[in-house]
Amino acid sequence: MDKNILIGRFDQVRTISVAKVFGTLLTLWLAYCIAIVVYRVWFSPIAKIPGPKLAALTFWYEFYYDVYPHKYQYGFKLRELHNKYGPIIRINPIHVHIHDHAYLDTIYASGNAHKRDRCSWSHHSGAKTLSGAMLEAMDHDLHKMRRNATSSFFSKRNVQVLEPLVVNTTNRLLARLKQDMHRDIGEGGKGIVNLNYAFAAMTMDIISEYCFGEGMNSMERSQYGKQMLDILHQGIQMRPLARQFPTFFNWMFDLPPEYVGYLSPDILPLNEFNAGLLRRITKIMDFKDDGGKGTGHQSIFHVFRDDPNVKLPPEEKTPFRLMAESSVFIGAGTETTSRTLAVTIYYLLKEKEVGMKLLEELKRILPVRGTTVSLPQLEALPYLSAVITEGLRVAHGVSSRQPRIPTNEDLTYGPYKIPRGTPVMESAYLIHTDPKIYPEPMSFRPQRWLDNSDLKKNWFAFGRGSRSCLGMNLATSELYFGIAFVWRWMELEIWGTSEERDVQTNYDCFIGMTSLGTESGVRVRILGKRME
Repeated sequence: MDKNILIGRFDQVRTISVAKVFGTLLTLWLAYCIAIVVYRVWFSPIAKIPGPKLAALTFWYEFYYDVYPHKYQYGFKLRELHNKYGPIIRINPIHVHIHDHAYLDTIYASGNAHKRDRCSWSHHSGAKTLSGAMLEAMDHDLHKMRRNATSSFFSKRNVQVLEPLVVNTTNRLLARLKQDMHRDIGEGGKGIVNLNYAFAAMTMDIISEYCFGEGMNSMERSQYGKQMLDILHQGIQMRPLARQFPTFFNWMFDLPPEYVGYLSPDILPLNEFNAGLLRRITKIMDFKDDGGKGTGHQSIFHVFRDDPNVKLPPEEKTPFRLMAESSVFIGAGTETTSRTLAVTIYYLLKEKEVGMKLLEELKRILPVRGTTVSLPQLEALPYLSAVITEGLRVAHGVSSRQPRIPTNEDLTYGPYKIPRGTPVMESAYLIHTDPKIYPEPMSFRPQRWLDNSDLKKNWFAFGRGSRSCLGMNLATSELYFGIAFVWRWMELEIWGTSEERDVQTNYDCFIGMTSLGTESGVRVRILGKRME
């Protein structure tokens, strides 16, 4: 047979074979997609729960509101969905969202009888990022082990030991603000300060000294804690996209720095920051120093190194695992508390009667400069406590939904069964802006907490249950001393601040964010020191 004929027939068979293979693969893929559609819409264990069918069908529904063309808006869209479908809705193929403050303690229950895992899809952290942190432990028992090893550091008793550090750092902030009254630090003129940056310097210096035995000296930087806040915000803004494409983000975080910077410049500062933390941790673990004992408290990671009572296996004490822990400690211990401080001061300046009432209360306990005061004394002030609670409510530290997976029990809400293994959640933002609970929810009204003691039953600012905020006692100390000292001793006025752009929560990136730019925040002009 002619050679050319053979070649032609071979090419024909090859073409047919390729076409058949492609057609078969396409058919299988379409069959798989149809099977997914049928299962998710009609046969999923949560198929009967109300909600938009498109959300039940695909994660692209959430992508549309959180990634593109909208950004970080799905958390706010949920209110609209609840208004349409009721208090329980299905918000994507695997998640059930409830809006009912009376159900909080069921979802966020504690104890071995009510084990709650975290949802890996919602809180994705790959092996090369922060998966070693307690916050990112998906399994209930792993989280419990890590939390038990660290919870004593943030107990009320240990926070009381830290009180001199909190007081001294707050006084350093006051001294710096007085200096900046006569300086231009790049915020628009002499005496102009961004309080988000200033309070971030305070909170970061406190938590970093507690972690490592030495602070990061953010108070000495020209723009306070701006650099750190920018890094944190760049990292947190990647979270919704990383949920949708976890494999890609794991791969990108694992690349050499020069390639990371080329593919995504926003990731590079976060990688460099974590690399710096890793160097600090490695230094602590490799060299025997006193761990800050001379300051009156020993740092967290020196105790991890030296104390045999820290019940962790060797693999939980590796530098990389502890780096992940320290990264979360620094981030969580800096951003939300500093923003709450800044937002609260803004409303004290805006709402003149509220500000004057608080000032009169503070004058009674801080009559002259140099007066010493303890945290229990400040906590005993009813109006200061109401101001701080209201500040936490309107600042929306963690705004996003917080999924929990009941692993050893089914849940029931009304006629609906929520099978074990199903991520179920509520959102702090929706709870704290519910007009049925908080009339005029967008208004700053501290008096509401004094008029209605039952409001605390709906409190969600620090989370609930076994995974509630570990650092709430330290944050509370910083809030009391920060508000009391700055409001009592500094005369300020609002400058160049838009409430809509710089104060209100406009984006839900796990934490609440006011703006996606790097220049937002509460700006004030420092007028001087208050009279005694």
